[in-house]
Amino acid sequence: MRDAHSEAPGLRPARVEDHADFVRLFGELGVEESPPPLDVWVSDLVKRAFFLDGTAGAGAYALVDVLGETGYVVNLVVAPDQRGRGLGRKVMRELATWFRARGCREWMLYVKPDNEPALALYGAVGMKAGRLETTWRLSRDHLEALPLAPAELEVVPVAGADLAPLTQAFGLVPGKLARFATQSTHRLRRLRDPEHPEVAGLGLMDVRPQARVLTPFFAATPAHARALLEAAFLELGGAQELRVVTGDSELGSLLSDAGARAVLRTLAMRGPLPDPQ
Repeated sequence: MRDAHSEAPGLRPARVEDHADFVRLFGELGVEESPPPLDVWVSDLVKRAFFLDGTAGAGAYALVDVLGETGYVVNLVVAPDQRGRGLGRKVMRELATWFRARGCREWMLYVKPDNEPALALYGAVGMKAGRLETTWRLSRDHLEALPLAPAELEVVPVAGADLAPLTQAFGLVPGKLARFATQSTHRLRRLRDPEHPEVAGLGLMDVRPQARVLTPFFAATPAHARALLEAAFLELGGAQELRVVTGDSELGSLLSDAGARAVLRTLAMRGPLPDPQ
């Protein structure tokens, strides 16, 4: 991410000592995962975060990233006692300016589909709803409900030459995989058929060992998904459970029938950056 701490009007760059406020506000996201610890905050996140101070301390924070020409709002949280005052709209407006200055033409984020105030806010700045995804918590036993994976498939690391074909095959935001490939907390893996190594659309996952979550995750069929999931459990060693984020309704139905638990649903929203005001 370039020049992450150039000032955006009204927003101040995060500081190391903001970690406590970050943890407090992160809890408002309503997700299962724990807030990133201080070492992750210091080594990575603080460089990509902004705060908007309210009347009694941190009123809002935003965590961002730049994926090629797309500005990605990773998190945006307004403190409960500061809501209804237009802080979310203010943050979005100023982030749009910040993204535009870095060459972005569009922006995106994920939101809970039942969060009506947030949906209204993001719709008002030109974002449109896209893919609905479910985060499933599953164990190795749940994989038995999936069709057997084709024996010839291999799960291999994603190479630089794979990024563009995989991005196109799965309709990903250009630059997203390239960005993740630079981060030590991400391990990109793909499915490969040795007899047809040029085929890119068999399967893809981003294994994030610290969180034990697979996202993005794509597979041509539930059988291809099983090959990826089996490899993920092996890679994560002694993990008894992991989470996988997918918009594949057929795979989701099989996991649900097997007893896997849906722990979160998120809606992708994306649109062109609004014109400067």
